[in-house]
Amino acid sequence: MRSEEGLPLSHAAEALALDWQIRFVEIDKAISESADRHLKSSLGISFAQAKVVASLAGRQFMTQVQLACRLNYDMGSLSRIIPRLIDAGIVMRSRHPDDCRCWCVQLTGSGVAMVAKITAFLGATDKKLISLLTEDEADIFIVLLKRLLVNSATDWPADVSAVALTGSPRFSCAMGAPA
Repeated sequence: MRSEEGLPLSHAAEALALDWQIRFVEIDKAISESADRHLKSSLGISFAQAKVVASLAGRQFMTQVQLACRLNYDMGSLSRIIPRLIDAGIVMRSRHPDDCRCWCVQLTGSGVAMVAKITAFLGATDKKLISLLTEDEADIFIVLLKRLLVNSATDWPADVSAVALTGSPRFSCAMGAPA
């Protein structure tokens, strides 16, 4: 494997270059931090809070458990975010109409008005990020992301240790291991 400059990479560098999952986390972190700065300065909310508002858009309400599952937030994180949104007048919380054990969260009028601003921001962010790609590259990128998303929902191998030992043949060959 070669670096972007055409220089051969060490085995350690090859392993890092092939670890696309770490790259996804790095990309997500960079985008989240940038979005967080912009949203805090323009709307006074964090990116995590904006995700809650966007998730509630068009819904009468969601339970806190549904919201946490949808956003992949743990209940502790969500229980810190919601009071801040309540204090800002963006959401309100009430007991579930059919199950008094559950708390429901819904947008207030100002929360509904904020959805359009958040949606515009997210659209502009997508446009900015994708602008670095050609139209064909952007189309391929979206198709590949969809494939990864669909594949991530499939069953994992029963014996993960066997996969870890054998790895992918393509990646093993790239790193100089016997094919």
